[in-house]
Amino acid sequence: MTSGISSPLHHPEQLSKSKYAESRKELLELVKQLRAIGAQADLDLPRIVVIGNQSAGKSSVVEAISGINVPRDAGTCTRCPMECRLSSSTGPWSCQVSIRWEFDSKGRRKEEVSEVPFGNAITNKSDVELALRRAQAAVLNPHLDPPQLLAMSAEQLQSGIKSGRKALPFSRNVVCVDLEGPDLTDLAFIDLPGIIQNAEPDVVKLVEDLVVSHIEGNCLILVALPMIDDIENQKALRLAHQADPEGKRTIGVLTKPDMLSSGTKARNLWLDVIEGRRSPLLHGYYCTRQPDDAERAKDVTSAHARQTEATFFETTAPWSTSAHKHRFGIPNLVATLSALLEKIIKDTLPRVSAEATNHLELCDRELFDIPEPMVGEPTTYMRSLVTTFCTTVDHYARGTQSFERLIQENRSIFRTFKTTIRSTAPNFVPYIRKEGIPSTFQNYIGEGEDEGPGEGLISKDSYFYLDDMTRHINKYVTFRRGLDRKTRSITRELPDNVPFPAKVTLIDAFQSQWEAAAHICFDLVRDVMVEVLFACMKATFHRWENLHAHLRAYVNELVKSCYTECQQYIATMLEVERAPFTQNTHYLQTCTDKWLVHYSQARAGNAVIAQVSVAGNAAPASPAQAQPTPASTTVPSMSDVDTAQKVNAALAALAELGYTGLRAEDLGKLNPLDEYQTELEVMAEVRGYFQVAYKRVIDNIPSLIDHMFVKAIKNKLQTFLINKMALGAPDAPQRCARLLAEDPNIVARRDELTLRKKRLETVRAELYNFGL
Repeated sequence: MTSGISSPLHHPEQLSKSKYAESRKELLELVKQLRAIGAQADLDLPRIVVIGNQSAGKSSVVEAISGINVPRDAGTCTRCPMECRLSSSTGPWSCQVSIRWEFDSKGRRKEEVSEVPFGNAITNKSDVELALRRAQAAVLNPHLDPPQLLAMSAEQLQSGIKSGRKALPFSRNVVCVDLEGPDLTDLAFIDLPGIIQNAEPDVVKLVEDLVVSHIEGNCLILVALPMIDDIENQKALRLAHQADPEGKRTIGVLTKPDMLSSGTKARNLWLDVIEGRRSPLLHGYYCTRQPDDAERAKDVTSAHARQTEATFFETTAPWSTSAHKHRFGIPNLVATLSALLEKIIKDTLPRVSAEATNHLELCDRELFDIPEPMVGEPTTYMRSLVTTFCTTVDHYARGTQSFERLIQENRSIFRTFKTTIRSTAPNFVPYIRKEGIPSTFQNYIGEGEDEGPGEGLISKDSYFYLDDMTRHINKYVTFRRGLDRKTRSITRELPDNVPFPAKVTLIDAFQSQWEAAAHICFDLVRDVMVEVLFACMKATFHRWENLHAHLRAYVNELVKSCYTECQQYIATMLEVERAPFTQNTHYLQTCTDKWLVHYSQARAGNAVIAQVSVAGNAAPASPAQAQPTPASTTVPSMSDVDTAQKVNAALAALAELGYTGLRAEDLGKLNPLDEYQTELEVMAEVRGYFQVAYKRVIDNIPSLIDHMFVKAIKNKLQTFLINKMALGAPDAPQRCARLLAEDPNIVARRDELTLRKKRLETVRAELYNFGL
């Protein structure tokens, strides 16, 4: 335990070379200015705080340090913090009382702090006590005008202020006392109300909370401890210990030593405290003796009180025999406090400066995230917001850079739609059901027309065999009595001419599934569009909850309208598709011929010939074999290469005979007619028409959705919103002003941050001017 301050406190190295390092007065003046602008709301400013239990002699210590009389009454007198700022000067003694308004009447910190003089400067010490009473009355009755209070006498103040409103029991606003004179030491401290125990619980807690809030952080805690009570029973010391468990910031001020009986153990116990053997603190304890009631009644001067104090400690045992003479008397206490305060100011100012800079940067960042308040005529401002919203939606609908989400997600939906439509392809197989399907059969033709499993395109329908086709055709034909299946016919049609309705039924079987697929596709696009619209809306209008709600309703209305209209067009397009038709006859014939060759070759056991034109790759015969191996997708097998060479040789030989222009699949026509030739031709024709209709619908439906829904919303949005909001109506400015009324929480937060920024900028300017 450090017994005391026996040598001058050194200057911290980081400040010793600065232009401000030498002047204690300038350091105190800087802290005074920072507190006056409210920097303590954001920064932990260095300070000394005086606390003590009620009737602990704290007021006497304050009077002894400051040289002024403070109000004294029965019970609790001090009901707000008092900040005493002492400054040595060569001029005459003077005093200026001010009030620093930091909190409102409900105890909430004000964003803008003001420190205003309360009355004129005082040159007579006897006038200070009444001035302090008036200032405290002003703090406890903020609804009253200062001139009214400045005219009140001590008797009027003591009898109570009759204003029709109840005075506050305590206040966190501060009465500031600036003292200048030739006999003063440069020092500043905050005197808090005495800690009370015999009062209403809420009042007790209010005072304790006030004390605790002041003694946290960068604070020297000066605790007044009456020697007539056991040190272990002092609540003020317990609160100090809670805030400063290691005792590094606490200084004990022992009071009322003259009230201890001579020859008792109590004096020796307190001597152990003073000399550091009991309840040690880093900065130790100081013992003072103040005038008693009889002496105060004689209006003793400060000089006389200090002389009486010195004589008491020099002549009264055991104090007179203590080796720690520097621990007795107010002058030693004031010298220590002044030096310690100077040291902590010098030590912490660089950190305070850094904290101010960091707080200012955080404040700027938070302000950046809060939109600027509305500027200008409400209707004009509303139009600009609607335009911004619609422009953003337009970017998404066009898929411009950084706005690709809508287009990309719609493309993914359209690819799924394509796969779904392809999965409805009739799953014809050129085999009899009882024979099964050879593993070499590949139910796609490739050549860019139908890549099948290579693109994830497979039919999900059940296999439809040749004998299934026979039974299907038979539903539409009759047999002549005594003739075989090859001479079947109906009424006016020639033998083996399959009725068109038989083909239509097969076509309708796969097209009947397209309506559900189209609706699923459209609904997914609608959901993505709504998400994008609402995201754009939130980005533009999130500040105005009421306006945001109105716009959501309007946008939903437009989406519903465009959805209904587009849905009608989709239904019409799908209804048109249900009637088989195409003018793309060349493509239909090409696909039909390819499928007929494909089925015929498979039927004849020469399926590989049909695949020669696609690099000899063999495809899986069933969906379970849909994923080709890496080898099969890159390098044809030797058997495939041999077959391809033989096929090419055959084509070359036929060309020499004059049969030019033939392709590999044309060789299938050399096979003899199959007894199921009619069935194969129906399969080929229906499968060929599927290819025509499939390619048509996977383009037309997505194009229709994009044009009649996505782009329609984009094109109609701005005009629709302006009309719905009636921005051209005479009352538009009033309605827009109501809709653009900001969330009070946002307004309050912006105002709070703006004032904080202003305060921190002022703090930075003060610190910069001081050399930091």
